[in-house]
Amino acid sequence: MTLLYSLIWFVLIDLPLALLRVLVAIVGPVTVLLTLPFASVRKGVMHLPVWASWWGNPTYGTFGNGSYQNNEAYNPLFVDNPKGFWSQWYWLVVRNPANGLVGSPLFSLVQAETEEIRHWGKAHIDNGIYGWQFLSARDGWRRYTGFYAMVPYCPWFDFECRVGFKILPTASTRKRPIGMTFIVNPFKRAARR
Repeated sequence: MTLLYSLIWFVLIDLPLALLRVLVAIVGPVTVLLTLPFASVRKGVMHLPVWASWWGNPTYGTFGNGSYQNNEAYNPLFVDNPKGFWSQWYWLVVRNPANGLVGSPLFSLVQAETEEIRHWGKAHIDNGIYGWQFLSARDGWRRYTGFYAMVPYCPWFDFECRVGFKILPTASTRKRPIGMTFIVNPFKRAARR
């Protein structure tokens, strides 16, 4: 019964929310371009205006974390000027699109506050660890669901699909808010182990 209820919830609630998140991310490049000049320091961190917070980053603000600022692998275009306008735009639009949604109860959860975390399929999926999983967690009446699959199909690429909440079946003590995603990537670089 729990699997059926979770699947129905996924199709009727979480899948449409994930698609809405995609739409919010699609308008992100223009929104960030227009609002970044109005960013200001709040609690010691540079943030977009409050009304544009869905496109911001609640933890690291517009500058990004230290790994982003100082690492060419994460910031290949602007590592020489990590706090410049275009580096901030790249961080908010490309590296962390619509990351501010993690502050919205519709688009995030604190896994440590949920009950009844369940998964079907493989318990651990990651780069080079193949399989599928369907996940479900409950917080009172609210159910959070997600699907994740990683499938090898050629020597160069894997197929990755992750839709819904990024629940980890073995991390019931995670206290940081986690969000949802919508990734369908047939060109994930193969990571054979």
